[in-house]
Amino acid sequence: MRRVFAMLLILFFVGQSYALPSGIDGRGDKGCLCHGGGDDSTIVELVGLPDVYNSSMSYNITVSIDSPVEQNEVQGGFRLLISHGEIIGENWQYIDNGYTHSTEINDRREWNAVWIPPSDSDVLATFVVHGNAVNGDGTPQNDEWNSQSLAVPGPDYTGDIAPPELSNSLTLPQKIVGVVALILLLTLTYYAVKD
Repeated sequence: MRRVFAMLLILFFVGQSYALPSGIDGRGDKGCLCHGGGDDSTIVELVGLPDVYNSSMSYNITVSIDSPVEQNEVQGGFRLLISHGEIIGENWQYIDNGYTHSTEINDRREWNAVWIPPSDSDVLATFVVHGNAVNGDGTPQNDEWNSQSLAVPGPDYTGDIAPPELSNSLTLPQKIVGVVALILLLTLTYYAVKD
């Protein structure tokens, strides 16, 4: 009975660490670190933003992923972080201060929405989008992701217009959690096989 329980625990943790077809929360703020690796052959783009925003307008935007990763029933997902304004998109979700896909729209690699800019005309709106091309097998193997960052000033903004720097590496707390999870997984596997 202990062996069955241990195997169920292993399957639960492994399944939870691999795929998030219903969207990603703040764990995806630095990229899709559970799915394969960042890869330059996968191109993530956020298009439709103006050079300078007008507060009285809204802008049709598109997040797209172009990747050599094989397309299946589940094709990809995204995490979009913005500093100012609001995004409205069909079946888009707002989780942990960022926008992400839902199960209803993970069957594609292109998503449309509307960006409503801030009412203040003197701010810099920044955008960071992480896109993940998946092969649909529920594991991180052979999936690829990449990121893009952009900055759009208001007409009265006077500061630096550089987009945010992208950091696709794990933070120290993420590394510690990963090591602890790996040790726990190996321990559970050892006890499951030992019995």
